[in-house]
Amino acid sequence: MNDRHMRRKAAIFLDAVYEGATGLLPMALGLWFYHPLLRLPHPPVYFIYSSVLLFGSDLLILIALSADLSLRALTGTLRLHRPPLPILGLLGLAGWAILSAAWSIEPRLSAYTGFHLLGIAVWILSLSERPKAWRALSTGCMLGILLQSSVAVLEILAQSTAFLRPLPLEWPGQLDPSIPGAAVIELPEGRRWLRAYGTLPHPNLLGLYLLGLMAGPATWGVQPNPWSFIGGLGLGLGAFGIGLSFSRAAWLGCIASFIGLLRTPQLSPRRRLLLLLAGAIGGLAVAWLFPSQTITRLTGRGSALELRSVRERQWLMEQAWRQITSHPLLGTGAGTFPLALREAIPPGYRAEPVHHVGALILTELGLPGVGFGLVMLWAFLRERRRREDPEAWALTAFLIGLLIASMLDHPLWTMAPMRALGGCLLGAWLGRQKSGDAGDRRPPASPDPSEGH
Repeated sequence: MNDRHMRRKAAIFLDAVYEGATGLLPMALGLWFYHPLLRLPHPPVYFIYSSVLLFGSDLLILIALSADLSLRALTGTLRLHRPPLPILGLLGLAGWAILSAAWSIEPRLSAYTGFHLLGIAVWILSLSERPKAWRALSTGCMLGILLQSSVAVLEILAQSTAFLRPLPLEWPGQLDPSIPGAAVIELPEGRRWLRAYGTLPHPNLLGLYLLGLMAGPATWGVQPNPWSFIGGLGLGLGAFGIGLSFSRAAWLGCIASFIGLLRTPQLSPRRRLLLLLAGAIGGLAVAWLFPSQTITRLTGRGSALELRSVRERQWLMEQAWRQITSHPLLGTGAGTFPLALREAIPPGYRAEPVHHVGALILTELGLPGVGFGLVMLWAFLRERRRREDPEAWALTAFLIGLLIASMLDHPLWTMAPMRALGGCLLGAWLGRQKSGDAGDRRPPASPDPSEGH
């Protein structure tokens, strides 16, 4: 009896560790604490694209997975269910990325990218079998939106990130509009205006981060209970933060997500109106407060900086096409696009990834890599029709928003915390697709009472 009692307490503790790490994860995805496992200097490539880094978010995922595995061992439920097709596609993509180290121009970087994708696939599988973990995740999403949007507002008001200096964070650093390389909007009169970074390395990352986290309040907003109002507030605050990032990719993804969200079945007209007002007020407030900045970002009118940005992206697409035609079958190796550009970079251009996830995968992993990616996409589009549960629909809307944004930017493929963000949403979505809360397949918190008799 005493042994059963101790095992029951251990199971409860492990379950709490899993839930706690899961709840903290959305916050950690926006606070980029990291430890360099291996620095691979390849100037002029920025080190984040050419190093093996362990982020705080990776550590939380490892803690959660360790707790899950220990709980399964304790309760005798080590056997996993057959992985859904999207996870099988991701496992294939991860395996091919690992194999690409054999021909990669930087084998260590390709192996790291592949093994990180493998870890994300395992994390997705774990979340898919524990749908109730979304409660902790969605709460963390709300807190992450509150933190990053608040920091963004302060940065816009101060036109500086210097107030973040006391925090032990490398990014965004001490920036103001006068610093070369800072992400600014060049207004028609020539004045430079700093975009919001949050606590991330670039405003585009802030936009994608908030877009992913808005899935949390979205699932609250579609519920027929008082929490729907809190969800609406979270959506409005997230839309406002995305607006302040002035990331066009995140803007487009946000609009697409709200269109999908408003089509949620079984949604009362009152809640539909609440969601519409939340998104519209949050987004349009930025356009009303900063009309000149908004017009400049949308049209590039009168801004040499915006025109240069467009030319850089066009040049990166041209380089991607050249690499694809040179290595159509195998690619250059996972994670190596910026490294492959080193010899081709003209003065003044940056060695960075092409701003299109599909082009990146084709360039780095060739036709087989794209094949695995298309399997994931096809499985996602097929599975999304299986349930019309409002929460599943809300998650679908923001997953589609991230996919659309990834056609105009690269972090969902190139940066570990953003890969983890996508994994969180996909794992939660698969959990809803499988069974809903009633079918939570996590190991029981206490072993079978008959055990030991």
